[in-house]
Amino acid sequence: MKRNNTLLAVTIAASLAWSASSCNNDTNTLPVATEVCDGVSTLEIDSVTTLITLRDNATPSAQPNSLFYGKDNKDSAKVEELSPVGSVPSSIHAFLVKKDNKLALFDTGNGSAKGGMLITRLDSVGFGPENIDYIILTHMHGDHIGGLLDGDSAVFSRATVYVPQVEFQYWETQSNSNGKLAMKTKEVYGDRMRLFSFTDTTALPLGIRAMAAIGHTPGHTVYGVSDFRLLIIGDLMHGYDLQRQDMNISPAYDVNPEQAADARKFFFNFASNKHCIVAGMHLPGNGVLVEVK
Repeated sequence: MKRNNTLLAVTIAASLAWSASSCNNDTNTLPVATEVCDGVSTLEIDSVTTLITLRDNATPSAQPNSLFYGKDNKDSAKVEELSPVGSVPSSIHAFLVKKDNKLALFDTGNGSAKGGMLITRLDSVGFGPENIDYIILTHMHGDHIGGLLDGDSAVFSRATVYVPQVEFQYWETQSNSNGKLAMKTKEVYGDRMRLFSFTDTTALPLGIRAMAAIGHTPGHTVYGVSDFRLLIIGDLMHGYDLQRQDMNISPAYDVNPEQAADARKFFFNFASNKHCIVAGMHLPGNGVLVEVK
């Protein structure tokens, strides 16, 4: 645990030194998302970068309060008080970034075999899997990498897939369904799957920067796009309406709840201070917060 905390501190410090003047500091002109169709919206990040939000689930959904009760139900009373309706709005999103005539897809949802709508959503904005240049993974849970495969075949015929090395190494040691899916994905994509270190600041295309956000998984990653004007936060939040009231509340999915809470607080504070646009895979609505308070 101590080693992971050190890794988090070192990689964050390096990224912050690089991004000291980054993000949107003009709070008077907040961008506005344009809904294309159900489950799809677009947002101009800057003059050369467009974010396209792609909801993987067919309809809006919610997570039950019980998901956030914590070990031995220690947080159950607090959760029920903060979320009296019994559930918390949630979603599953992938995000497509269009920049320099290239397409970078962040995560791929559950996959069509499990009802994932990613390919349908892509088609609604005129793109197919063959158009994707890069796929950048926040982590390797099934609802983030399931869309990479169709049975034993690669869905994305020419995309390069980027995975944090520490994340991949963790799943190499796991024999559960997530671990098996991660290894099968590596087998299918072969040398088109590239593992990168958090300390390699040139590993990713389009100037995208990776920052360790460990806790949800041992290699969970947040990405900065366009000089950190856009922050893609993966699974820092599973139930935003609940967790924004108390960021110490973690879902059962977090491998290390304490580290996940630390990462959640750090990056939301960072986004607020730097006026970043935030895109989260499980944020409700279109998955985007144009202003973090």
